[in-house]
This record gives sequence, structure tokens and C-alpha cells, in this order.
Amino acid sequence: MPVNTMTGVKPAGLHPLLAARRSLRAYAERPVEPEKLRLVLEAGRWAPSFGNRQPWRFIAVTDRAALERLHRALTPGNAWARRAPAVVVVAARPDDAMQVDGKPYYLFDCGLAVQSMLLQAVALGLLAHPIGGWHEAGVKEALAIPEDVRVVVLVVLGYQGSPDVLDEEARRKDERPPVRRPLEETAYADAWGHPVP
Repeated sequence: MPVNTMTGVKPAGLHPLLAARRSLRAYAERPVEPEKLRLVLEAGRWAPSFGNRQPWRFIAVTDRAALERLHRALTPGNAWARRAPAVVVVAARPDDAMQVDGKPYYLFDCGLAVQSMLLQAVALGLLAHPIGGWHEAGVKEALAIPEDVRVVVLVVLGYQGSPDVLDEEARRKDERPPVRRPLEETAYADAWGHPVP
């Protein structure tokens, strides 16, 4: 088994949007312009979808009262997200998506939509940080989401702020360079375990 040698070096030729994308935590209080928020949502809407079922639903939360209700559903480790001026909640009805061999493709479809939104946000000069640290029942209650809908992910959205607004742990996370396993550990050629040339 290969030794896990994480690397923070992004390869030359990687698209600039992919190279620039980071999941940072320091947000400015500056609001996101409605036209930019709409473009982020459009990017999600135009993502690929298995069978073109498009199960995703997006709730763009910018109203202060709605944000405060949503904040109550965050876990303590995501307290930094309370500074962001916008959160996009990504949700779906599992039955609205394709299911093949017991695999619930609504999760895959929503993941594709989120990646499209993240890259659009970078193109617009925004930070977009997907998070999983929240309680689904609390998110549903805060935003009147129907019982048969699953909350998949929350995307914290806004402009980059000063790291001074973060607590020490969050600041330390933001200061670490992004790292990934080497391609040889994650991509194979023609069969499992065969290295990519």
C-alpha cells in the first residue's frame, strides 16, 4: 500500500477556477448582490443530472431573521458561518431522482449542482464553502422544508473577510494550504490499483 504523502502543489494547467477555489471561513459582512446570487443559483440549475431529473431545490437565505433561524441549526464547529451574508441550502426529494441498484442518485445530482455553484462563485469573486455541520431537523424547521425532502448540504456564500474575525481554530484551518493525496493514490488506469501513466 502506498504511503499517504499529501501534497498542496496544484498541477500546472489546472483551470484557474479550480485552482482558486478554497473553502475558507473568514467572511466580510458585505452583502452578496442579488444578480450574483442569481448567477450562482443558475449555475446549480444548469448542472448535469442523471436522466435530467433535476431533483435539487435551492433555498437562498439572505434575510436576517431567516439566517438567524438557520444559524440555530449549525453545529458549534461552524459558528464562523454566522458572519456570512448568504447561505444556499441544497435539498431534494429522493423520489424525484433516478435510483439504480439501490443507489440514490439525488445525492450525486446535488453534488454536481453544488460544484457548479462553487465554481460560479469563484468566477464572481465570492467565497463559497459547503458544510455538513448542521442538524437536518433544525434546518427544516427554520425554512419550512417539507418532511419528505432531505437537506443535502449548506453552501455558505459571501465575500472574503479578514482572518481577524475568526477564532483561533478556524483561523488555523484557513491558514493551512489545501492538500490532496497524490494522483497515484486516487486514480487508476484500466483496473483497480494500476497506476495512471
